[in-house]
Amino acid sequence: MVGDGGKFPQQLIFENVSPATRLLEKRRQMYEVQDALEAQKARFAKDEEQFKKREENLRARDLHLQHQLIRFNKFLQDNEAKRRRAENRSAEEQLQIKQKDDEIRELEVQLEDLSRQCVDLDEEVKRNMKYEEFLERAKEYSDDFSEIQDLLTRYETLEAAHRDLVRSQALSKSRNEEVRQEFQNYQKESANEILGHTTMTASLQSELEASETLRQQLQLDAEEATHGDSEQSLFLGKIIMSVENLFLRCTSRESIQHATELEGVPASRDDEVGDAEDSPADKAQKAIRQLGVIQAYLKDFKDIHEQLKREKRSHENAGLVRPGQPEDDKYPEPTFVYVQESRGAQHGGSSEASGSRAVKGVDGGMSQRVVQQ
Repeated sequence: MVGDGGKFPQQLIFENVSPATRLLEKRRQMYEVQDALEAQKARFAKDEEQFKKREENLRARDLHLQHQLIRFNKFLQDNEAKRRRAENRSAEEQLQIKQKDDEIRELEVQLEDLSRQCVDLDEEVKRNMKYEEFLERAKEYSDDFSEIQDLLTRYETLEAAHRDLVRSQALSKSRNEEVRQEFQNYQKESANEILGHTTMTASLQSELEASETLRQQLQLDAEEATHGDSEQSLFLGKIIMSVENLFLRCTSRESIQHATELEGVPASRDDEVGDAEDSPADKAQKAIRQLGVIQAYLKDFKDIHEQLKREKRSHENAGLVRPGQPEDDKYPEPTFVYVQESRGAQHGGSSEASGSRAVKGVDGGMSQRVVQQ
């Protein structure tokens, strides 16, 4: 069944028929179905056309309704605007009525005040009539004023001059007060400045006294340092002379010559101009080199003494010398006493002299001070 009114042809069933018959039957059924479809398409096209017409009618009606709705909304808006304008105008008129009522009341109050003022002025005019009569009599007795207005003008002039004088007096008084205040402030500032300068003077005086005390102390320290330097110089000179004496005594022996070690030492700039112009440091360096030579001599003497002891013991062991037998060529054994000197190292009279020792020789019978590095 196709659509609402069309029906598909019923399929015929033939048993035991030829294929051509079946093909013809199939074609017939196909033609019938095709006709039914064509009829249904025509019906559908007709229905579609009707539906389009109905849709166009509905769309036109909808547009008409929309136009009507727009006109109605515009009408409502206009009515609302008119109502608001009417309400605003009514409110404004009510406000104006209220303002006018207030103005009327104010004017009535002003009228009452002016009426009372007019009554007061009438009473004042009546009271001031005696002054007018007085001015009339004053005009008659004076030749300078022919009218009452001249008297009033003169009074106003004198009153203005009086006001100017009072104002000038007030200004002068205010200016005088300002000048007096400035003078007092200046006196206070001057007093403070004088006090500050006095304090500064006292402070500078105390600094001056402290500087004088420091100068005196430094002068005493300088004198003590000078005295110490002179003592150190004297002490250094004695040491250098002692070292020179020991050096000469050691080099006077021709059997041992260690003094040739000093020949390879380069001479200083002060040695080139002479011994008289040598500085204490150069002299100390020279004394140190001489002490090295003296040390070498002492080591040789010690080695010689040890060798003599060994030879003596070997002779005693060999029976050549009896024990306790004195020897004619034997020298007394020297003794060495080392005394630490602290006085010369404290002041630093010479950077080379860090300590001192006293060397006493029994064979020489005299003591010498030896400075060692």
